[in-house]
Amino acid sequence: MVIETRAMTVDEYLAIDAASDIRNEYIDGVIIPMTGGTGNHSAIIAYTIAALVNLLVDSNCSVRSSDMRVQIDDERYVYPELSVVCGDPQFADDNQVSLLNPTIVVEVTSPKSLTRDHVDKVAYYGAVPSIQGYLILDQQRVFAEWYTRADDGWHLRQYTDLADETPLEALDCRLSLAAVYRGVALEA
Repeated sequence: MVIETRAMTVDEYLAIDAASDIRNEYIDGVIIPMTGGTGNHSAIIAYTIAALVNLLVDSNCSVRSSDMRVQIDDERYVYPELSVVCGDPQFADDNQVSLLNPTIVVEVTSPKSLTRDHVDKVAYYGAVPSIQGYLILDQQRVFAEWYTRADDGWHLRQYTDLADETPLEALDCRLSLAAVYRGVALEA
């Protein structure tokens, strides 16, 4: 017996995601449910949002939470942990759920998301011309990877000390890892 499967259409995905209690990413016809995170995961996201809001208070940039979907292209929609948009946000839809022009995106890794965050999403975010930086934060140790857009692709810098500050050039500020990891129980 052969079971036939078919890729889900974008319209089907958008309807399912709108009705869902959880966030669902969509990659080339496949829905990927986004499950909840750990205490560290949640704290790192909250502290990063707080730090960025404070850093950007006098700028034309605004922070968006993980409820803001980013449209990569016609076949890919993802939910970064947070995004920052500078200038007026542009949306793919009237209900303002699919952001088209983030300036930077941030992901916090989990054991299940390592490959997606470090391989797949590097390529996805590189395909969005407005994205000037992609920050990946580890939830188990002080470790940040900062990808910045350049003419020849992404340039990567890594930071491993609480005293480090990640230079977010596109936002004209520096993000302190001490602020991001404040009070988070990390591996020794």
